[in-house]
Amino acid sequence: MHLDSLVYKNIAQEFQEKYDCALGKRRLDSVLVERGTCSNRGRNAKSFLLKNEVFVNGERKTDGKTTVESGDEIEIRQMDGEKTRFKIEEDIYIAIDKPKGVVCSNVSDSHETVFEWLKRTVDFPAGDIDRLHMIGRLDSETSGLLILTTDGSFSHFLTNPESGIEKTYHVLLKNGVDTESRNRYSRKAKDGVTMPPEKKSPEEMSGKTELRWISGTECLATLTEGKFHEVRRIFRALGNEVAELRRVAIGNLTLKGNEPYKLTLEALLASVERYRP
Repeated sequence: MHLDSLVYKNIAQEFQEKYDCALGKRRLDSVLVERGTCSNRGRNAKSFLLKNEVFVNGERKTDGKTTVESGDEIEIRQMDGEKTRFKIEEDIYIAIDKPKGVVCSNVSDSHETVFEWLKRTVDFPAGDIDRLHMIGRLDSETSGLLILTTDGSFSHFLTNPESGIEKTYHVLLKNGVDTESRNRYSRKAKDGVTMPPEKKSPEEMSGKTELRWISGTECLATLTEGKFHEVRRIFRALGNEVAELRRVAIGNLTLKGNEPYKLTLEALLASVERYRP
């Protein structure tokens, strides 16, 4: 099978499994991989389930495709005698409007982190917040939509460039451009530009980017990739500078006000339904 076909098949399968998960279904081998018990859902998980004893609610299971759901109790008895018991917790999904000056990091000596800001801002249980990770990142000077979750497989799906999920940013430029320059910017961004190196990122091509102009200094930039400072570097390559940058959408998902709020997996999947393979 051609590589592109394999990628397409894997993304389609991943998307369907997330829909199944939204309906309360989840594969046992996926749970084992997410917990680090197995390295992958293929031969590794299959071998693990045959060589060791894995119980779901007291019943031994040897098939990784076994359906499990939140609240199920899993017990693992390994060949070396080690025993593990845990309950499948419901995944959490939170949308926040990240302010400028807050960094997408677990620890920082110089800035408040997203997690510190979240604990200070909202009345979510601290234990829930400690389980979260970020889906993608925004640099400290970029504000806007950021999703945090406990769901590793959904994170991979949303950030995988092969998924083709668009991220849209509101861009305010330092220097205004006339109609002719706007058209030139749009043509070049759509084809991809050679972005200058920045920090550890080398000179590289940008992904195809659509620009929709609001005025001579403002536009909406939509792209599917997430290279380091990509939007800022695109406009630098075009001969301008970004003065303000804000992410306003991921797929069809937009922020509802300024306060962090919880999302359902159903709502998240509906927001990216049009990207379904």
